Amino acid sequence: MSTIDTSMGRYCLKANHAGDHIKGTMAIHDEGGDALSLQEFDEHYLDDVVNNVIYPITGGNREITRALREQMIKAGFSQPH
Repeated sequence: MSTIDTSMGRYCLKANHAGDHIKGTMAIHDEGGDALSLQEFDEHYLDDVVNNVIYPITGGNREITRALREQMIKAGFSQPH
């Protein structure tokens, strides 16, 4: 089972691979570390998490999205197809 708990700037991603789903949360924090928003997700594939959760929450920031995807791959998440 793959898990990730990482922060990048003001974005915090926590997820685990629960069987055939990736479940987790993505939060945006203010400068003091308090959560401004938190979105829970339950997706089937790594690319679904990237396209449906990370990319929109980061406001379309491709660099942060790519870096978080790479962190998920390093943590053991994979795209089956």
